[in-house]
Amino acid sequence: MNKCLQLILSFAVLLPLLTGCWDRQELNELGIMLGLGVDKDGDMVKVSAQVVVPSEVSSKSGGGKGTPVTQYQASAPTLFEAIQKLTESSPRRIFMAHIRILVYGEEYARKVGIYDVTEALMREPTVRPDYYVMVARNTTASKVLDVMTPLENLPAEKMFNSLDVSTKTWSPTTTVTGDQLMEYILTPGIQPVITGVEVVGNPEKSGHKENIATIKAPARLNSTGLSVFRGDKLIGWLTEDESKGYNYIRNNVVSTISHLPCRKDGYVTFKALRTTTKRSAKVVAGHPVINIKMKNVSSIGAVECGIKIGSMEVLKELERDSEERLVELMQKSVKSVQRKFHVDIFGFGQEIYHADPKFFKKVEKDWDQYLEDLDVDYKVNVQIKRVGTLDDSFKDQIRE
Repeated sequence: MNKCLQLILSFAVLLPLLTGCWDRQELNELGIMLGLGVDKDGDMVKVSAQVVVPSEVSSKSGGGKGTPVTQYQASAPTLFEAIQKLTESSPRRIFMAHIRILVYGEEYARKVGIYDVTEALMREPTVRPDYYVMVARNTTASKVLDVMTPLENLPAEKMFNSLDVSTKTWSPTTTVTGDQLMEYILTPGIQPVITGVEVVGNPEKSGHKENIATIKAPARLNSTGLSVFRGDKLIGWLTEDESKGYNYIRNNVVSTISHLPCRKDGYVTFKALRTTTKRSAKVVAGHPVINIKMKNVSSIGAVECGIKIGSMEVLKELERDSEERLVELMQKSVKSVQRKFHVDIFGFGQEIYHADPKFFKKVEKDWDQYLEDLDVDYKVNVQIKRVGTLDDSFKDQIRE
């Protein structure tokens, strides 16, 4: 009897654990969304979903006759209502676990704000917050997601990879994931900055396969500058130089290419190998001061004038000129933001909080006013470690 009771109790304990595949989702019943676009449609949210067409990306099915993705659109008062409403036109339930890119239309970001959508996606357990966020510049998110792209069959994958590579090799762009964006919105002492994307060329052919049938695509997607937010609303854009200065200050620059005019005609091109920026703050007699220290290690990429690269004196001059240029970029970015936008996108407020929490709590509500007259001290150290496979330029030796 005891053995029988033990067996029954064992089954009673183990059976709830053997739930099997109660929540299984069959792939042939799901529409996998890679790109999500959010636009304003009157008083409603317009959702554009870029969904994979399995038969066109599968090698076994001999795909390639049609487009690898399709786009479904729906409008509703809230984000998830609109996504659920997509089933009116989609034969499959939209699956959101593989979102690679989230694009906000410029009008939506300016007039409505991005908090509600960001919060909804962060709350949804099926959505992983490692997608990249972008803002469609001078266009809508639906038009951005409508562009067919070469090299990468899946446009959302192209946007993700392009932004990832650009951030690592080109200083005016940066990546912001969903969880980082939420942190920027909620954290005092810093405002969000998001890379923009625009449609270049002829958008009328962007959604056709003709767009990738020629060497030069009629319509292309380009990353373009950084968008500046106050809270969750877009208020403006940084220029290319201002975007570079921002990324140098925020220690976002991994590698990049830059140039300086020679003291004769032409340019010297630099390849940044390593760049490290450290920010610190202190409060002196009731006035906050920000210190920025940057160390840059570069190599010579090209010399378009007849200077003697093999001379240590010339290299020292180039290092000093490069230091002045980097300080100029950072100053230009800070002064432009102070003058035009009056928001702290650099995280200076966070540095003040870490240095003197009591002082920052006193000025937190008026921090934007403090930002306008904030003292920022720049110290840059540039070291040229390599000059390439040539020493001096042979431009002056060219025979007429």
